[in-house]
Amino acid sequence: MEIIELLLDQMGILLLIFARIVGMLMTAPIFNQNNIPAYVKLGFSLILAFILLPILAVPTNLQLENFFQLMLLGTKELALGIMIGFICYLFFSIVYIAGHLIDMEIGFSIASVLNPMDENEEIALSANLIFVMAILVFLSVNGHHKLIQVLKQSFDIIPIGGLTINGLMIEKLISIFISIFVIAFKFAAPIIVAIFLTNVLLGILARTMPQMNVFVVGMPIKILLGMMVLFIVFPLYIGFFEYIFDTMFEHLWQLLHAIVKG
Repeated sequence: MEIIELLLDQMGILLLIFARIVGMLMTAPIFNQNNIPAYVKLGFSLILAFILLPILAVPTNLQLENFFQLMLLGTKELALGIMIGFICYLFFSIVYIAGHLIDMEIGFSIASVLNPMDENEEIALSANLIFVMAILVFLSVNGHHKLIQVLKQSFDIIPIGGLTINGLMIEKLISIFISIFVIAFKFAAPIIVAIFLTNVLLGILARTMPQMNVFVVGMPIKILLGMMVLFIVFPLYIGFFEYIFDTMFEHLWQLLHAIVKG
């Protein structure tokens, strides 16, 4: 009975914790997959909320006097959870950007396959292969565990109802977008450089041997060379994925602190 009475007394706090967790699971990589049923995500969010309820420090000035205050704070918590998950998803989108760059250079952009994360969206061939590899590395380094840990610690950094929009937060979001494009270009740089040198060589051959059909000869050469370079650098991509995940959590921490400092 004491547990039931405690839950009834803390129902508003439980709903706010639940809102932030649901927001993160809606957008965070691994957890936001369409093949995971919605009731599983909601049940997992509710279990996490029950676990976090007795161990989180609730602000003393938190006012939950009526339904409208609960809705306002719930919206803020949901938005903060979505922001946390979306930042993580942005770093996974590095694979998409790099994959499209690679496919455009190799010539695979003509074909596409279905994205395993979103069945209604098409994704490049190289991006699909690299994305599966990124998921496996993320799970192998227990990134999903660390993501839940970051969610728990976000309550320590930003207490319930503590989300505020400020200039420092906007500036940090802009820097995250810049970092994503820079890392994606670095990711695809070996393929881009190799195909660029191949195009230069084909251009020289086209000038010296005008009778040769460069388009017919160049397409299979670029595909073969691109695949060779891609499989050569695959072992290096494992370490690069770990760098991406470390950068993701570092930027996430900086964003959470920027919200507080602003």
